[in-house]
Amino acid sequence: MKKILLSAIFILIPVHIFAQIMLLGKNIDEYVEESMIRWKIPGMSVAIIENGIITYVKGYGLNELCKNDRVDENTLFAVASNSKAFTGLSIAILESENKLKLDDKVNLYIPGIKLYDNTSTQLLTIKDVLTHRIGTGTFHGDFITWGTNYSDVALIEKLQYVKPVFGFRSGYGYFNTGYTIAAEVIKNITGKSWGEFVQERILNPLDMKRTLISISQLNNTQNIASPHTFDYEYNMVPIKWRNVDNLAAAAGLISSASDMAKWVAMQINMGTLNNNDIFSKKLILSTHIPYNIIPSPTHGTGRLTNRHFNTYGLGWGIADYKGELMIEHSGGYDGMLSRTAFLPDRKFGLVILTNNDQNEIITSLMYQLFDYALNKEVFNWDSLAYLNSTKDGVPYDKITWNEIYNKKDPNLKSNFNLNELVGTYSNVQAGDLLISAAENNLNFTLSSRPETRGVLSHWRNDTLICEFADLVIGRCLAPVYFNDGKIKSIKIKSSDFVDPLYYEFIKKD
Repeated sequence: MKKILLSAIFILIPVHIFAQIMLLGKNIDEYVEESMIRWKIPGMSVAIIENGIITYVKGYGLNELCKNDRVDENTLFAVASNSKAFTGLSIAILESENKLKLDDKVNLYIPGIKLYDNTSTQLLTIKDVLTHRIGTGTFHGDFITWGTNYSDVALIEKLQYVKPVFGFRSGYGYFNTGYTIAAEVIKNITGKSWGEFVQERILNPLDMKRTLISISQLNNTQNIASPHTFDYEYNMVPIKWRNVDNLAAAAGLISSASDMAKWVAMQINMGTLNNNDIFSKKLILSTHIPYNIIPSPTHGTGRLTNRHFNTYGLGWGIADYKGELMIEHSGGYDGMLSRTAFLPDRKFGLVILTNNDQNEIITSLMYQLFDYALNKEVFNWDSLAYLNSTKDGVPYDKITWNEIYNKKDPNLKSNFNLNELVGTYSNVQAGDLLISAAENNLNFTLSSRPETRGVLSHWRNDTLICEFADLVIGRCLAPVYFNDGKIKSIKIKSSDFVDPLYYEFIKKD
């Protein structure tokens, strides 16, 4: 009853006057600020919707470390994969207007499209690409999509080289490029780019004036959060914004907590915002239909969420939380993580935006707020998340790389001189890798990432350490292969945050 009364009061006053939300006996400010210290988050912004009404929008911390600009409810963050629900709604709008059907074959709209095998190519539907069921593994192929100089059309052309890991429509593999395919379908039907369509049909009707459809729009915008990540010494540092416009339909939107709160409130109210009918109830519900199962045990795991099912719709994850239907999505971008989520039957929702890509607060705060809404608070989700993500407070990634460097052994010599690696290597997906001589190591560049440089150094035997100057792309162990005593190829990969696959580059000269 207390939360219902608060929501009724907040109908009459501006949303920047905050609801008195208590989490585990602390006000929300105390809880959030303690969590930010734990995860080394420079800044974040939070919005809460109660009984379908936005009751709380607030920023915390700094736009950038060591600078004075503070985050507020209008500060811009990359919302990354939260963009997918906008694409899902765009496709649903076109279906409601009889301009396409979800079960239409993609090759009706993109005749030249090719997947790894011909059968999958011929069967591929719009529904398949939106619901992550084409057979590829999660993030597979993203090394050549995320922040590269390939056009969106080129990304679609390169899908033929991504080998599936399970049968077509027989599993779940998170597939970013599927949304680039959907964007091309939208363009071919309407004559408008994905961004133009989303702006005209979704952002403008919702009055989301602080939401951008391209990184290029940042040049003329103020109040922007800077992305942050760990450097190789595990210090939190600011990094550059990355251009992912070629994946815009999957991860391109830039927005604020105040704007994203409108989006979530509209979802909760099934198409209505501020008593204005923006979309039909039927249209919004069509995007919340589960189309693909995310494999997970239904019980017996002891997990504290009491989850029994996990599925995916049109840009939304659909699952249960402690007996309640939950609809949500997260977003991961260089130096930023985000979450939008709601309990539709409770008309409760939230937005969490952060400028640090190494945190679990987007999940722990979501669950803490859900417990608040359900009156089921029994433990501190953030403390649990921190314990599960670190060992004695040390990130597992740091532990892993300390062990790798400790095993570096110059006595376990390679079968080649480092200078023999100098030359040009090629991969059909990722383009050319150019290795050049340095003093004690080797430098390299990638044609698909001309601004990204890196260093190769000997680790042990015929394996090198590959360290990208781009902290998000990260570092890896890089094995070298031979043919008839000559160097044949080298394999490198990005961090799993981008793509878990190794890519083999064949020596050209």
